[in-house]
Amino acid sequence: MDEPSALYAWGMDITLRQMELFLSVAEAGPFTRATEEVLLSQPVLSRTVQQLEHAVGAKLFERTTRSLALTPEGTELLGVARDILRTYHRGMERFAALRAGERGTVTVAALPSVAAGMLPGVFRAVLGEHPAMQLRILDGTTREVIEYVRSGAAELAIAEGGNAEPQVRGQLLCEEPVLAVLPADHPLTERASVTWHDLAQQPFVAFTPSSSVRRLADLSFEQAGVRPTNVIETREVGTAAGMISAELGVSAVPRLVLPLMAFGRLVTRPLNKPGTVRKLAVYAPRTPVLPPASAYFLHRLLHGAGAEREGEGERRG
Repeated sequence: MDEPSALYAWGMDITLRQMELFLSVAEAGPFTRATEEVLLSQPVLSRTVQQLEHAVGAKLFERTTRSLALTPEGTELLGVARDILRTYHRGMERFAALRAGERGTVTVAALPSVAAGMLPGVFRAVLGEHPAMQLRILDGTTREVIEYVRSGAAELAIAEGGNAEPQVRGQLLCEEPVLAVLPADHPLTERASVTWHDLAQQPFVAFTPSSSVRRLADLSFEQAGVRPTNVIETREVGTAAGMISAELGVSAVPRLVLPLMAFGRLVTRPLNKPGTVRKLAVYAPRTPVLPPASAYFLHRLLHGAGAEREGEGERRG
């Protein structure tokens, strides 16, 4: 009896093309019909079958002048050929989809407000077109999410713009206004808009210094020439919303943060003197080419942000 290793050695001499032609002959019947399907001459097709029989060490067909029938060995190999070719074609389809950006895994690191307010719509659009794609989110501060890209833990990051990194490149994604956030019954809600000077006169709910929102608020207060004297500081957006809803203070946040505060009884108003915007950028490794799935995701992200900027311009106009 042949050893398994010897049988495996036979398989090493068999090509996919031989398997495909064997399958065509086995399913078509006579050689003449198979030659029409595969566009090969009968001598070439017969020689291919003979080479395959030699490779496997078994007769695959019983031949007569009028018919062609599979031997028991041929019937067994037919099942093997179908399995191999099915696996091959499915694998190549997956590979082609990966090259086209239709499959693969993309890890996106983002600020929590971006993860909650922007990415769900982008994910929905991407998965609607390519449901086989795997998407992951890592959230954190601006420094943390850029570090995810630098270390290779994420392919893309969305964070506050203007961060220069030797190993990471950034591209402006969008701008969003910073709004005043007030308790529902606060006197400032009677105004159409408020100023940073107005907010400085109130107890102010601020975020910790590592937050991009805190840096924007500090810069805006400095530009207005004022500083709040009564400050409640927190890292969490939910905590800030609870404090404001309980009338313990007011605050200022970019628009994308608002969905994370929706449970509170809050009112927003435009902020001016100065008018403040948060610039968001998308960061990627400084590599010549992104993986196809990541490149496709970046394209959809930039396309969606561009449409959003155009909508903003129409609303302002």
